[in-house]
Amino acid sequence: MLCRVADSLFWMSRYIERAENTARLVDVNLQLLLELDYDEEETAAHWNSILESFDDRALYDQQSDEITTHSVTEFFTFSRDNPSSVISCVLAARENARMIRDQISSEMWEVINRLYLFLKKEDAAHVLRSGTSEFFQEIKESSHLFRGVTDGTFPRKIGYEFIKAGCYLERADKTARIVNSAQYLEADTRTPRGGALEVIQWVAILRSCSALEAYRHIYVGDVHRKHVIDFLIHSRNLPRSLLFCLSELQLAIHAVSNCPVTLYSNEAERLCGKLISDILYSSVEEIMEGGLHPYLDKVVSEVSKITLELGNKFMFFPVVDPAKEALEEKDEATAPKQKQTQLQS
Repeated sequence: MLCRVADSLFWMSRYIERAENTARLVDVNLQLLLELDYDEEETAAHWNSILESFDDRALYDQQSDEITTHSVTEFFTFSRDNPSSVISCVLAARENARMIRDQISSEMWEVINRLYLFLKKEDAAHVLRSGTSEFFQEIKESSHLFRGVTDGTFPRKIGYEFIKAGCYLERADKTARIVNSAQYLEADTRTPRGGALEVIQWVAILRSCSALEAYRHIYVGDVHRKHVIDFLIHSRNLPRSLLFCLSELQLAIHAVSNCPVTLYSNEAERLCGKLISDILYSSVEEIMEGGLHPYLDKVVSEVSKITLELGNKFMFFPVVDPAKEALEEKDEATAPKQKQTQLQS
């Protein structure tokens, strides 16, 4: 497979996943703010926690002077200057799909193109005036449809593993960032530990990861901070937990290199295996004792390193001149004959 094809498949998948995660995050927090009935100061503090956890505060400050629900919604949804906004991600996914149009199924292309056309005719003001949930539900359903169409129409070859790698890398990164946003909420004195407000906020975090129902199946009682952290980090069955995403990523990377999972053949595999071991053998008590924020910051950093190493290994090989390569092979083939002639003489 060509490096550019692998690169486009990887980022097409990752951008679609990022658009869905961003849409879910904004949708959940818009509903949460309606339930809490915050004033302007409290609303700004809430959105600030999201901006900080996503490392977008500096970029946001360049585009807006104050933090309001309208401006943050526009920033995360329709801002072309924000590379992680929903419309920027869908546009990037569409561009990557267009470059490899002959490599993907027509159904995959139709889903991405339809979502792009849907976003082009919307704006933030209309979203806030009308049904926000319906708007964001359309984005989430389009992402789900893309995953289903991909599973049903894309051949199970090496390209499929790059699609999986992009999806699960992005999921791991966003899950870590969403859980990490809790530390900014907890820094607010209006959120007492163990109070009703804290429970509501942790429920919002579960909903942002589409994990509330799955959590209820395991923990029937009240939503508890420790249990939520443990579930979103260590669950072996939740499709968006850190351990699950990184395990699926590991399988995809090893399928590309054809190396057994118990070994590693490149730096991306080594980093991924090491991170999985760190998560697997770290209890939730140890994580909370050492600090949730530094732990998740480390996870996000390691995920970024895996992305870089994966790209360096499989998607950014140096350009090789076929004519020059053929000439070098010819020189190597004639060299033994010349050496033999010299010895005979």
